[in-house]
Amino acid sequence: MVGTPVGLYYLFGALMLAVAAYSITVLVTSVFDHRAIGRDVEVSHVAMGLAMAGMFVPAWLFGPKALWEVIFGALLVWFIVRSVQSVHAWGLHVPHTAVHAVMSLAMLLMYRFPAGAVSHAMSMSASAGGARIDPGLTFLLAFILFGSAVFTIASPNKGATHFGTHCGGVIRAQASDGHAVQTTPAMTGVIGLVGSPSLLDSSHVIMCVGMGLMLILML
Repeated sequence: MVGTPVGLYYLFGALMLAVAAYSITVLVTSVFDHRAIGRDVEVSHVAMGLAMAGMFVPAWLFGPKALWEVIFGALLVWFIVRSVQSVHAWGLHVPHTAVHAVMSLAMLLMYRFPAGAVSHAMSMSASAGGARIDPGLTFLLAFILFGSAVFTIASPNKGATHFGTHCGGVIRAQASDGHAVQTTPAMTGVIGLVGSPSLLDSSHVIMCVGMGLMLILML
């Protein structure tokens, strides 16, 4: 089934639910670890994972469209404010919150303009002749999301997609070549395993790829 388009939709729908479930687990463990940094990213991943699963598999869609628009509109404003604060505090750079602002914007647009979605991928009671997302904007958002996935995989700053590179909770370590490397806050045991930088970055990569794919499907 995975070899067919419908199977591909189910695959990505399942991956989106897996990211949402993982993010919920990270949120729970962060309470026991008394770690507040990165919680906003995990909350957004929970919302995005649940919403994206319903976009890929209509049977998994729940909640009114207006509610999701409010959620992603609020997340967009939150991450924009966080990005401005980061630039103000650390100077000109690309904050990790800026990427999540783009992701929130993409989600908001997909709910506002669902008419371009293919029938197997998304069902929101929109007519085929309804408004569609501008193709140029769609490609730009998809490019940013795919680029973020590639950058995350290649970046030596593991976990930066959730904690940022300037966060006070990020500790610095020395690599074998003597250069400073940033890692996520020290965590041990099961909590450390759940919140490992590799898993955190993997969830971000999966979300970016899934969202970018959905944007392309909506053309």
